[in-house]
Amino acid sequence: MLATWFDQQLRSCTDGFLWAVELIPPERLYLPPRQDRWPVARIIYHLLSYERAIALPTMRQWLGGPRPIAGTPQEDAHKEEQSWNNGQEHTVQKLIDDFKAVRAEQFALLPLFSLQQWDEERDVIWGSRPLKWVITKTYQHTLEHIDEVLRAYLWWK
Repeated sequence: MLATWFDQQLRSCTDGFLWAVELIPPERLYLPPRQDRWPVARIIYHLLSYERAIALPTMRQWLGGPRPIAGTPQEDAHKEEQSWNNGQEHTVQKLIDDFKAVRAEQFALLPLFSLQQWDEERDVIWGSRPLKWVITKTYQHTLEHIDEVLRAYLWWK
């Protein structure tokens, strides 16, 4: 069943992301590992922002929720960068706690979807997509940022 498979994959990549973050020394969490790369704290903030504003609300569409409102990628990136505010007032522990809370909501939704809903297409911010594509995007996006955090760790070693 897809709900079980996605639950396992999302839990695994959540654990992998949090483990990767723990590898970074606290004094480096707000420092870019290389030029033109985000600090790890900024990556956490980005992943949380995406999960909270896009991934979770999009999952809720299959349960009757509204389509999330999104601007252009450039507008959304600018808005996120402004709210990041160079990390001011964003502690890594709070970001991690909030990320875990959003993921917990996602885990709670997974068993609520019927077998038919996984292949049912809806109008989402990426166009017409089935639920399994949406959850796959969440999985892929997390893996992408696990890679980025691990690269930061390895570059610094």
